[in-house]
Amino acid sequence: MPELEAHTKGRDVLLMFEKDIGPAIAFACDYNDTMHMAKTIEMIRCQLATKKTTFSGSLVSEDIDDSIPPPLLQSVKMIEHGPNIKSQLDNVSTNSDLALAQLLMFNYHLNTQKAPVQHRHSADRETPLCVYLGLLLFAKTRKRQLIDTLFQHGLRISYDRVLEISTQLGEAVVERYLNEGVVCQPLLKGKVFTTAAVDSIDHNPSSTTSKSSFHVTGNSIFQHPMKDNVGVRRDQIILPTSKPKSKKVPELPDAYMNMKPAYLKTKPEPLILPEDVLAFLTTTIY
Repeated sequence: MPELEAHTKGRDVLLMFEKDIGPAIAFACDYNDTMHMAKTIEMIRCQLATKKTTFSGSLVSEDIDDSIPPPLLQSVKMIEHGPNIKSQLDNVSTNSDLALAQLLMFNYHLNTQKAPVQHRHSADRETPLCVYLGLLLFAKTRKRQLIDTLFQHGLRISYDRVLEISTQLGEAVVERYLNEGVVCQPLLKGKVFTTAAVDSIDHNPSSTTSKSSFHVTGNSIFQHPMKDNVGVRRDQIILPTSKPKSKKVPELPDAYMNMKPAYLKTKPEPLILPEDVLAFLTTTIY
């Protein structure tokens, strides 16, 4: 048989035609690359299976780094910037690196799924990016269809999950109000100069019904940090471990909403200012 060659492999002898050797070698090379890729992916999937990350109430950079397994982030950086040594020595991760790695972490499934109609995501793998995008879009638009459409594409959490997180945040803030005995925004810092402005907000005050008129007193608080005194951050809000029974934020107690009227029992004495103070005020005004 012309062009038939014998190739030994251990105790076996392989008979091949000369024209088939080239394609066989090329196929073996492609198969070898595929095996290496499969082993790398399997190693990364093992890291994803053991990594747990859940929204705890804050979205800081430390939470982003802790939510991504290092092998996954390194693989994304290699794909995006190349596997050369120079790019790998640079440990700085770009926003696109972190975003792609978080989306892969968010859309990871332990078992193979057959193109499901309803996508499901584990709460143990909610990366900060997907939570932030869901909360941001809900705060800007309140559009359920838009949020769920992007959720189906694996870009953010679902609308129901956004409502659940919003309710948990509300319950945690109200619980802090009750423990501290005062209504204070969680973002306000301690031991820093703070001012407040109070003003009335009136809408259609001439209306004779309470449905179209609106009257409330608005309080605005401003803080003025300095270079040598930036203030003391308050403790982070801890979300409750149990799921909320409803999707509505709980209301404050009646003591915070119903204010007793303030009045003077006796007529106040007239205020008499010194002449120098009176002269200063007169000069300043006129």
